[in-house]
Amino acid sequence: MRILYVVTAAGFGGAPMHVLQLLRHFSTQGHVIGLVSAPEPRLVDEAKRLGVQVYPNPYFVRTLNPIADLRALQYVMQSIKRFQPDILHAHSSKAGLAARFGAAFYGVQAVVFTAHGWAFTEGRPMWKRRIIAALERVAAYKTSRIICVSNHDYDLALDFHIAPAEKLRIIHNGVDPSPFLRPFSGDMRKSLGLREDDVVVTFVGRLAPPKDVLTLLAAIENVPSCKVLIVGDGPLRDGIEAYIRKRKLSEAVIMLGEHSDVPAILNVSDIFVLISDWEGLPYTIIEAMMAGLPVTASEVGGVGELVKDGETGFLVERKDVVGLTVALQRLIGNRALRQKLGKAGRLRALTMFSAAQMLKKVEGVYAELL
Repeated sequence: MRILYVVTAAGFGGAPMHVLQLLRHFSTQGHVIGLVSAPEPRLVDEAKRLGVQVYPNPYFVRTLNPIADLRALQYVMQSIKRFQPDILHAHSSKAGLAARFGAAFYGVQAVVFTAHGWAFTEGRPMWKRRIIAALERVAAYKTSRIICVSNHDYDLALDFHIAPAEKLRIIHNGVDPSPFLRPFSGDMRKSLGLREDDVVVTFVGRLAPPKDVLTLLAAIENVPSCKVLIVGDGPLRDGIEAYIRKRKLSEAVIMLGEHSDVPAILNVSDIFVLISDWEGLPYTIIEAMMAGLPVTASEVGGVGELVKDGETGFLVERKDVVGLTVALQRLIGNRALRQKLGKAGRLRALTMFSAAQMLKKVEGVYAELL
């Protein structure tokens, strides 16, 4: 079987991470695998190491750019023509539209699209949501199956009449637990300048919309008895660093940038926080749960399907500084509560959100089509 994956991958976020999981799995199953993506080093380098046929698309960018988008479409169509896939599997909005147009043009019969959080989800202007939904409805005509990563996105697809229910499948994201269960050395906390008695609050994510780190920092101003690790990079970083300087938070907040060993960072953390304006089903929350951390997160997208409020962590409203402050104060001041919620979260993640379960369900979708 020849499988071609198409993903924007202008930064190493959830969709590229998901595609990398698929590349690793299906390249070991005797299939011929191709990848069209922006030249994101971690994804492309690993794909080449796996023997994947890589078609770099330098015109895949996140922002709307008509000229670049047309060139990106041209690259996608050339890649489809060269690779001749049995299955084309596209990920996220821009890559999804380009790939499905190309698949229709060249008559690819088995076309799968995974929506890693619909671009017309809550948190965006309604006019923009309607335009994007209209484009998705058109693309859905030439899509064999649409995978939604959460029940929330499945319901949203039905509400906006994107496709009939028989075309839709729900497959939650999944994480390999082994990196989070391995033994860790005791050097990480010391290397970060953390004291043994510091309560460590960690954020991991690309510093770009929809992430809302400024709301987290505003809450931290009212919670002085902790250290905050910001792991990630992106276009919002300069603004975040300016806020830290202006509010004199440099003693409390450590900007780590991108880090090669997130499991080790989570291992020295006590609380995980993800504050967002919208989401699909965040990998970072699943990873934090695998690491046994209580999670406080914005109740957007499929986050409520991961975090059970009061059982594995706390959910807060979008941009709710007061609610986030209260949740952090409860966790920082109560070690037993942190351990209880973290233990329940790990069990939930291991039971419901493993990579093995996710990959088996994707295999099932491919089998339906062939």
